[in-house]
Amino acid sequence: MTGREKILRAFDPAGTPEIGVVASYDKIFTRDHWSSLAGTPWLKTKSDLVDKETAWAVHVAEKSGLEWWTAIPFPSRTERLHQMYEERQDGLWIIDTQTGEEGRCEIPVPGGVNTGVALSKHTSIDSLPTTREEIDALIPLDDPFDRAPFLDEGRADVALSIRDALDRPTYGRIASPLWVFYNLFGYEGMMIFLVQDRPLASYAAERNLQNIRQRIRMISALGADMVWIEELLMDQIGPDLFESLNIPLIQRCVEEIRAQGMKSIYYHTGDIGNRMDAMLSTGADALHFEESKKGFIIDIEDVVEKVAGRCVVFGNLDSYGILETGSEEELRSEIKRQLDAGKKNGNRFVMSTGSPITPGTPVERVRLYTDIVREMR
Repeated sequence: MTGREKILRAFDPAGTPEIGVVASYDKIFTRDHWSSLAGTPWLKTKSDLVDKETAWAVHVAEKSGLEWWTAIPFPSRTERLHQMYEERQDGLWIIDTQTGEEGRCEIPVPGGVNTGVALSKHTSIDSLPTTREEIDALIPLDDPFDRAPFLDEGRADVALSIRDALDRPTYGRIASPLWVFYNLFGYEGMMIFLVQDRPLASYAAERNLQNIRQRIRMISALGADMVWIEELLMDQIGPDLFESLNIPLIQRCVEEIRAQGMKSIYYHTGDIGNRMDAMLSTGADALHFEESKKGFIIDIEDVVEKVAGRCVVFGNLDSYGILETGSEEELRSEIKRQLDAGKKNGNRFVMSTGSPITPGTPVERVRLYTDIVREMR
C-alpha cells in the first residue's frame, strides 16, 4: 500500500491493513533539517519553481520516509513570472521585476526564531478590547473564499503538483478559534480575555471562526485530504469554559471540513485529563495528542481504550526522549507498543510523534523510525 492509501484507509470504519507513519509539524522538520535534506533551499534554483518545489518534496519524502505533506498556497503565476532571485554579499534576495519591490530571503534557522510578537501583545486587562466595535477592528473578516480565481491564478499549482507526484496524502493546518487569541493578546491577555467577558469572547471567537471557514475552503482548493486543527494551551482553561465555548467551535470547524470533503484531525496539546468525552463529542475524524510531559501523562493505550474505535487515533511517540535520545531498542519497543495499541483501536491508527521532530534529531534517525514502523506495521 502507498502512504496515501494507508493513512486514508485508517479513516474507514474497518481500519487499515497497514499503518501509515508521519510526524507532527512536518514543516518544522524540513525547516530544521533543510541542509541535511537537500544542501541548498529550493528557492536558490531561480527557475521552474513549481517543478523544483515538487522535486524537493519528493526528495524529502524519499529521504525521511514520512508519509504526509503540508499543502500551502503559492504565489500566482503572474507573480512567479516577475519573480527573480539574486545572490548578493549579504545573502539571497527576491525581486519583483514588475514593481521593483525586493526583500532578503532568510535562511531557515533550526529551532526557529522567537520574535516575541505574541508576548509583546496586550497583557494588561486595561488594554484588552471591551466592545464589539473594538473586536471588529481587531479581527477584520476575510473576504469569502472564491475557488475559481484562486485556481485560475495558479495559487494551487504547487500543492496539486506535489499531491500528484507523491504517494502521500496532503493536509492543511488551521488554528482553533480560541487559540487564535494567543497571537492577538499573548498568553496572559488571552487568558484574561476569555474569562472577563464571556459574551464578548464568544463574539470574537465567532469572527475567528468565520475566517477559519474561509481558510478551510482554501485548503480544500489545494486538493488536501485532511485538515489538522491545532489547539494549544486550552488545557489551561476551566472545564466549563472548555466544554461550553471551545467544544462547539471545534464542532463547527469539523462540520465545515467535512462539508468540504476532507477529514479532520483535532490536535490538542497539554493535559487531556477528564476531557476525552468532550473531545470525542466534537465529531473529529481523528484525535492527536502530545506525548507525556510537563507533569501530565498521555498514554496511548489509555487513549485507544477510551476512543474504542470511534475515530482515528494518531500516535504520540516521544520526539525527544525516544526518537532523538533513546536507544534503537527503546525506539523499537515504543513503536511496537504504539502499533499494538493502534490494533486495539481496530487499526484506525496512524503512527506519529506527539510533538515536532527536534532539531538535534538526525534525518537518518527519522528514516530509521519510519522504516521500523513499515517493518512492524
